[in-house]
Amino acid sequence: MRWLMMTNSPLPVHNSAWRQHRIVEILELLHHGGSFEEAKKMFDDSFDGVDVAEITTAERQLIASGLNPMEIQNLCNVHAAVFRGKITNDSKTPEEQIPGHPVQVMKLENTVLTSLLNDELLPTLKKWIQDGADNDYLRRLRHALKDLATIDHHYARKENLIFPIMDKLGVTAPPKVMWGVDDEIRGLIKQANQLVNTDPLPDKYVIEAAVQKAAKEVDEMIFKEDAILLPMVLEIFTPADWGTVAAESEPIGYTLIAEPLPWQPTEAELAAAPNRNSAVAQQLNESAQELAAAQAPRPAAPPAPDTAAVMAQLHGDGEMPAFVKDMLAKKKDPPTPRRKRRQAASGPFISHITADAAGNVQVVLPTGSFTLAELTNILRLLPFEMTFVDAQDTVRWFSDNPDRVFPRTTAVIGRLVVNCHPPKSVDKVEKILQDFHSGARDHADFWIHFRGHYMYIRYFAIRSPEGTYLGCLEVSQDIDPIQALQGEQRLDSAD
Repeated sequence: MRWLMMTNSPLPVHNSAWRQHRIVEILELLHHGGSFEEAKKMFDDSFDGVDVAEITTAERQLIASGLNPMEIQNLCNVHAAVFRGKITNDSKTPEEQIPGHPVQVMKLENTVLTSLLNDELLPTLKKWIQDGADNDYLRRLRHALKDLATIDHHYARKENLIFPIMDKLGVTAPPKVMWGVDDEIRGLIKQANQLVNTDPLPDKYVIEAAVQKAAKEVDEMIFKEDAILLPMVLEIFTPADWGTVAAESEPIGYTLIAEPLPWQPTEAELAAAPNRNSAVAQQLNESAQELAAAQAPRPAAPPAPDTAAVMAQLHGDGEMPAFVKDMLAKKKDPPTPRRKRRQAASGPFISHITADAAGNVQVVLPTGSFTLAELTNILRLLPFEMTFVDAQDTVRWFSDNPDRVFPRTTAVIGRLVVNCHPPKSVDKVEKILQDFHSGARDHADFWIHFRGHYMYIRYFAIRSPEGTYLGCLEVSQDIDPIQALQGEQRLDSAD
């Protein structure tokens, strides 16, 4: 086994490379079926303490060498147990003392969650098991599990605000692993809730095992966030990054706490922003290079024309912009009969933007035009959620519907769309995108129950009339109200 072969070239104990080498050995031992006791002994014999960056970099090295992130996810709790109590930089930070700061909010939520587990859920479960006839204990158990299910807000903020910033900095492995564990925890809490609300109730020891399993996983994630995730991102996030997290947290919601006091970084904090090239950021980003190279990104598509240049041409000498002439001259692929009919119907008109001296912007399309304000508000008003992913599979835009079911934040703009999904969904997303790029299919449809809504989710490949792939549009709609419709309501009979 590789981990056994690696032990033949020891390095000096004080050498950071030796430390990293040793942590990788310990993790590989676990992933090749070695015992927890053996791994723990190797760690205790080698280290008095370990830094967050050392653990994270070791996990990244394993992923870069070909290990599936799901395998790391499956042993995530074992990793945490090996290192628990020996992480050296989990002391209090100034940020967690600042009311409203995202770190303080996450820490406060974790404190309340810990209290919910240890002071209510688990003691009530024990009392109910001992006296299953007491309906008050069952009622309290159900209420505690319902409260625990609100952890979804905590995880959703982490996944939609913190993970995208980590991703942009090249720190992609921890989010992939942690998101998968978050989803497992959601599933365990849902299962426990279903069991305690089933009539008749299942065997009480089945319920006990399910509740204890959910509580254990929540507790492990609290430790990983407080001792590993937050210290790590505090090293590499700037005040502006935390300002983005704080500004976009409220629409997603909070877990078991009142809405925090508003917080944003001061001008002085923004001006004195720390250099991203801290020691931790360097270690994380260097190891990210290997993983990024392994992702084999597709060749970049030609850049879109610069808007400022187009506007200058439109209002310069009045001639047709050069890029428009070029687009008309180029015919990369022979048009299909369907495209020929579409072109014949639409003519050679090219969409464009105009602006007058007063700054009024008009978006001119083949079938009409809008002012920029009209178009913005039409997109906001449409009764479904949309996300646009460009030809490089990068998120570029989402509709800001006031009642979104799937949370979106501006932190996802510029992020590879595969990194916006939990690990269990990545293979499916990659296959859809591959088929869109190759032309094997033009759309993919799914329908799921999600947070009390029945969601119809559709992905559409966007192509030019010549067949060039331009990107993908995700359209999601709550179809519960549509399915509830009966009979007719005609315009001539409406009130």
